[in-house]
Amino acid sequence: MMGKFFRWTGRIFGGVVGLALLGAAGMLVAAWVADPTVPRNLLFGQSLSEPAAVQDSQPQERVPGRPRDDIAIGAQVTIDPRGLALAERYADKMRSVALLVFHRGALRYERYWPGFDAATLTNPNSMHKGVLALVVGAAVADGYIGSVDEPASRWIREWQVDARRDITVRELLQMSSGLEVPVFGTWKSSRILFGSDLQAGVLGLGVEAAHGGGFQYNNASSQVLVMLLERATGKRYAQYLSERIWQPIGASDAALWMDRVGGQPRGFCCLFATARDWLRIGRLILDRGRVGDARVLPAAWIDAMVTRSLRNPNFGMNVWLGSPQGTERTYNRYTTRAKASAFHSAPFAASDIIYLDGFGGQRVYIVPSLELVIVRTGVSSTEWDDAILPNALIGAVRR
Repeated sequence: MMGKFFRWTGRIFGGVVGLALLGAAGMLVAAWVADPTVPRNLLFGQSLSEPAAVQDSQPQERVPGRPRDDIAIGAQVTIDPRGLALAERYADKMRSVALLVFHRGALRYERYWPGFDAATLTNPNSMHKGVLALVVGAAVADGYIGSVDEPASRWIREWQVDARRDITVRELLQMSSGLEVPVFGTWKSSRILFGSDLQAGVLGLGVEAAHGGGFQYNNASSQVLVMLLERATGKRYAQYLSERIWQPIGASDAALWMDRVGGQPRGFCCLFATARDWLRIGRLILDRGRVGDARVLPAAWIDAMVTRSLRNPNFGMNVWLGSPQGTERTYNRYTTRAKASAFHSAPFAASDIIYLDGFGGQRVYIVPSLELVIVRTGVSSTEWDDAILPNALIGAVRR
């Protein structure tokens, strides 16, 4: 019985949600009446200790790929084996699914732990946000969005009558919208994380600060961007993602966790994909929007994504940056370091590092100066130390 309880409390986003999220039994019953999907996902959805159990997150919508076998494989001659061994030991300790190291145009190292392989799909948690920024860039390039400095209320018409009317697309991407942050453990947060009507949950949020005034990492900002994209393009998010990013990079089929059949995907998490396809995303950023000789996104958009935002110099547009250097990151005023898993035992060893951050150690690290991309997927842990794995490999690559 206790084993089942701890399994349930592991089914979370943010490390603190479980049965306690809803409080006492009365709250659980009330939640079931308000939206049965919330307690159902809490009790029976995917556990963070089972990163490949994506079948537990239902319903899903397919993101069609167009897989290509075009990843060059190279010898490990450009990487010092001592640094590689250190990275591998840490990945093993943290119960990884996959560890990939791409350096100077070739995949130099690729390991899958027992029970997993190159076809394994995992939950990347918030790494999806980086892909979402790429999709916004495609919509700008295609003319669906004129400028990221336009107000989001042009498409989110429900915002036109109140204080949300002036929040811009850029502010949503840079997490400086001023939009109310749903606090973990509240019904507002549970409804968005686990509920069956994401649009209603997000539109029910007000503002808590002036737009553009400060950095507050907020899943709701990403969900608004999904709504905006669907309204601006007139296409389902899965379709547009497939057409503009997923198929052009040569990825295999992926899947999105939906709030309900025919509803919306969670834009802040849960793009179920393989480690090799996360490598393709990292390479798209490394190569400034190109895949081989093909231009997928404007180089200017990638440059904008990885430019420091005014309100947080360690954050661009839905991607994290390693400069200025430090040993801790702050997500928002409600999230402690332990819950956020944002601890670095040392500064990054490369000042130009860019990374997609998924809760508990889901990572794509990109170091342009070294032509290096690192992918790690696996069990999510609040003990993840962001310095160990990338710094071991940064120190190991031969210039």
